[in-house]
Amino acid sequence: MNKYPIVFRFRDIVAGNGFLAHVILDGRALLVVEDDGDHWVNGVQPGAVAGGAADSSTALNEFKARYQSVLFDIAGDVKTFDDFKRGVEEFFAGVSAEDEAEWNEALEAVRRSNASLDDLPTVKAETVPSRIGIIDIKIPQPAMNELDHVAAAA
Repeated sequence: MNKYPIVFRFRDIVAGNGFLAHVILDGRALLVVEDDGDHWVNGVQPGAVAGGAADSSTALNEFKARYQSVLFDIAGDVKTFDDFKRGVEEFFAGVSAEDEAEWNEALEAVRRSNASLDDLPTVKAETVPSRIGIIDIKIPQPAMNELDHVAAAA
């Protein structure tokens, strides 16, 4: 089994009941390649989401889809932007202690061995601290459009 620390930047526009929100998240996940070839992306922060597939790209896509489904569920369950913001902040604050310990171990292992993933750029883990921002969109602007970014941490 191989484990790789991942950092990601997700930017999402989420429609709720009477509001539109821009969710800006920089987070951490652990990519696990199991001995049988299955790939899993387990959220570290936020910790309550995971996605799996036969290859790392599809597992990352599944992780992103499950992450977005949590945002959409929160948006559908609340009545105001403030409730949405509170719900997403609580979701983000849910750190998986077990996965965080494995993420830190994997980071040290990657740094010792110079291991990398062929299909992901490598960045220093310290350059992408975990953080979240949730903005109430009053006037949508094209500047809010931003592509997601996923990288292997080193």
